[in-house]
Parts: sequence; structure tokens; C-alpha cells
Amino acid sequence: MATRDRAARAARDGAAVLPLVGAPVLPMPEHVRQAVRRAMDQPDPRDSRGLPELRAAIAAELAREHGLHVDPERRLLITHGAMQGLSLVLRTVLAPGEEVIVPSPTFFFDGPIREAGATAVHVPAHERDGWALDLEALEAAVTPRSRVLLLCNPNNPTGYLPDAATVAAVADLAARHGLLVVSDDSWQHFTFDGRRYQPVEAFADRWPHLVTVTSLSKYYALASWRVGYVLAPPPLIEAIECRFQWEAVCCGAVPQHAAIATLTGPRDWLDQALSTYQAKRDRVCDGIAASGLPEPVRPAAGAFLLVDCASLGDTPDDIDRVLLRHGIASIRGGDLHAPGTHVRLTFGSPEPVLDELVHRLAAARREAR
Repeated sequence: MATRDRAARAARDGAAVLPLVGAPVLPMPEHVRQAVRRAMDQPDPRDSRGLPELRAAIAAELAREHGLHVDPERRLLITHGAMQGLSLVLRTVLAPGEEVIVPSPTFFFDGPIREAGATAVHVPAHERDGWALDLEALEAAVTPRSRVLLLCNPNNPTGYLPDAATVAAVADLAARHGLLVVSDDSWQHFTFDGRRYQPVEAFADRWPHLVTVTSLSKYYALASWRVGYVLAPPPLIEAIECRFQWEAVCCGAVPQHAAIATLTGPRDWLDQALSTYQAKRDRVCDGIAASGLPEPVRPAAGAFLLVDCASLGDTPDDIDRVLLRHGIASIRGGDLHAPGTHVRLTFGSPEPVLDELVHRLAAARREAR
């Protein structure tokens, strides 16, 4: 059952469901609102790769933040969020019967892989190692049918953040076996403890067959506008564009102008929200440890963590029922190819909500004794 369905059931049963969120939910500042108002009175140019101004702003951001020099005309395509971008990429590059190697736990990638006619080959990480990539196991999973190695960087749901050496090793592995690396980097700005996100694109000199898919919904607080992009080699962008033209023609100009204003305007409204996330992570992790549940792996990035709830019930259904009785809607670990005893929780909500989350987890733990 989907998380929203379980939450609705809890509400019907009288539980007050906590408003847990991941990415910040922020009111649009005036400079973004002005850009939207202006865009509403302009013709829609219907550029299937996305407005040139937006692609130029993204390229400038990549250069400023990561030293990447990307041709916005040939290597970027704007999409309706990261999931559409990922689906377009996979349906363009995969043939029926091919395999996608997926380090796990991970986000909901099985659907787009199935839609492309391919098969997901999940390679587990180990909780005791901080959910780090198992490079030897990834290489052992390669077969003659392997076509894509699909990353989530930072990883959702574990919060694992690979360092530069690990990302370079992934590029080298792909080069040895002729694999396309596709990396969903939607949470790249949410990093903690002085760590830095390492884009796979930085290693294009080692292996050029690299694709980055990302969303502007997270740090840029544009979830309501559904804007993301694909960064890929020019021949692949051309092929994706042909598919996109039949599927949606283009992204709407108004959301793209909102994105342009967000990328090029003041960032204080974004940075203020982002600056609170490490403290929120620590607040929740410390509270979970004090609740009697096992202390979770402290995520290095993101807005989520996996919590071992084996002490709350014998099965995932039992755990689900206990949490929902206390108004806690989560995602089951098994749905993310994590241990079935675990659940994913988010910690982007205001501090009073997070304190209530910890209080309810402690109550659920006492109830289960």
C-alpha cells in the first residue's frame, strides 16, 4: 500500500498523522512571483529542450558549484522533474531483456526500468558499512545483458554520500564493462558534516558515457512546478529529445521562468532552510536512539533515514500497524529493497513536528514491549 494510502487509513482510524516532509516547503519569494507574472503574459516559445535561458542558468550553476563546463545547447534537456527524466533516459537506451545494475537500498527505480522492458539487478549495500556501495559486488553482478549502472547520489533512502574516489571507481567499473552510468542526483545540495557531493560528470575524462538526472524540487523548493533536467552526451540528448517531443512536446514556459528566477536570483530564502537540516538530522537520530530503537546510520546527506523497527513487530505489516496507530506514516524498507524490518522516515519538518515524531516512536516502542 502506498504511503499516502496508509496515512489516509490512519486518519480514518482517528490517528493524527504527523506532517513529515523531506524537501523544504517554502512560499515563493517576490522575485520568483514577479518572474511568473511576467511569463504569464508572454508567448510560449515551446522549445523542446527547454528555454535557452534556463539551460544557460543551469550550466552556469554547474560551473560555479562544481567546475563543470557543460554546453547548454547540446547537453541539457529540461524535463517535468527527475522521474520523467529518468524514464526518458531508460526508455531511450534500454532494449527488452537488458539489465540495469542498481545499488540498493534505493529509490523507486523498478517502475521506470520495467517500463523500458529491462530487468533490475539489485546489489545490496550493508548497514554495518554505513550503506556504502559494494564495488566488488557491483562488478560481480555484470553480465552480457548489463547495459546501465543506476546510482542515486546522495542515496535515497539511506543518506549515503559516495566520496570522489568511490564515484571515480564507479566510472572505471563502467568503462571496463561498457556500461552507461545514470545518476539521480536530486538531493545533491543536502550534505552534512563538511562532506561534499561528487558529481559523476566530473569523471567524464575517464569514461564519457555518463548521464545525470536531477530535480529542482528539493533545494530550489520548486516541487509544485515539476522542473528537472537531464545532462548527457549530445547524441543521447538528441535521442531523448525525439522521444520527449512525442510524449510532451516541451515543458511549460511558466514553470521554467520560475526556475530561472530561482537559479539566478537571491538564495537567502533557500539557504536559510537548508542550514537547519543537519541539526534536524541530529535531533531525530539522537531521539531515536533515546527511544529504545536501535540508533540509525546517521545520513551524510538527504532528508531521510532508515530506522530499524524490528522491535515493533514480527512482520512489516505489524510494524506498519504500530506506526500508523501513532500517526507515523513511513515507507516500508522492503519497498526500497532495504531490510523488511526497516522503514524510511523524513526529517525536513519543523522541529516541533520532529520532537513529536521522536515522542511517538518512543511510545510505539513502549507499546511493543
